[in-house]
Amino acid sequence: MPKHARVALKVNDLSSSLIFYVDRLGFQLAESQPDADIAVVLDPDGDPILLAGPTVEDVHSHLDEPRIVFKPGDTLDFSEDNLDVRLAALTAVGLTDIQQEQNGEGDRKLVIKDPSNYTISYIQRVARAPEEIIALYTRGGDEVEAALAGLTEADLDLTRAPEEWSIRQIVHHLAESESLFLMTFKSALAQSGSTFIRNPYDQAHWVEALAYKQRAIEPSLALIKATRQHITHLLQHIPDHWDRYVLLKFASREGEGDKVTVGQLLDLLSRHLTDHCAEIQETRRIHSR
Repeated sequence: MPKHARVALKVNDLSSSLIFYVDRLGFQLAESQPDADIAVVLDPDGDPILLAGPTVEDVHSHLDEPRIVFKPGDTLDFSEDNLDVRLAALTAVGLTDIQQEQNGEGDRKLVIKDPSNYTISYIQRVARAPEEIIALYTRGGDEVEAALAGLTEADLDLTRAPEEWSIRQIVHHLAESESLFLMTFKSALAQSGSTFIRNPYDQAHWVEALAYKQRAIEPSLALIKATRQHITHLLQHIPDHWDRYVLLKFASREGEGDKVTVGQLLDLLSRHLTDHCAEIQETRRIHSR
């Protein structure tokens, strides 16, 4: 198996997963090794995803860095330009159990379960002006606080499902995301065009290594708010901030890296936080909290 994939799904049965992703979702089959219980499919953006059946003991050995290994119960999001066209294509191949959702910002979503209990989400985002994106980013800390309002310490350990993150873990993950991108922001603002090198980020490992389940959320919530206030303050002093950029490169990769602008980072982190706040609200709804 050529080491081009950086993302893997641990699936319960390789054959049924291939039927679902190739015949139902329209992913392209790039390579299949049934004897090794692995296959590679290409997602709608052409990115390779490794499907690893239950007999594969070391999934990481089949991946390039930075490696991400998902497990049943996780969610995979795919951007979609025209959700109506996607819905028609899915129903045409016989998929009927499709949920349609829309958040408060107007983003639309199609949600499907795969044979291994992954949630596949197609998302059509509303186009936003820079001023709207900055406003969303700025109030992110307040958005998290509002999602947590009234919860007890015990409530923070509630989950949407047995394999999902708890509310507590989501808050720590949000704080991690803010801190991981802080110096990316500042490098783009201070030295636009420079190369920013970072180590691979294995979020599943960080959840365990940094004790997400055991820690109080107050320091993480404070970090989210402080980071966003800090970046917002910088933006006010740098008028041409939107198109400043870095070449973001992982330490293990060759090449010059991918161009990432301040505007893209603001949009990415705003949507990331909003999506996780929606998960918190869904957890509260499930448990009547």
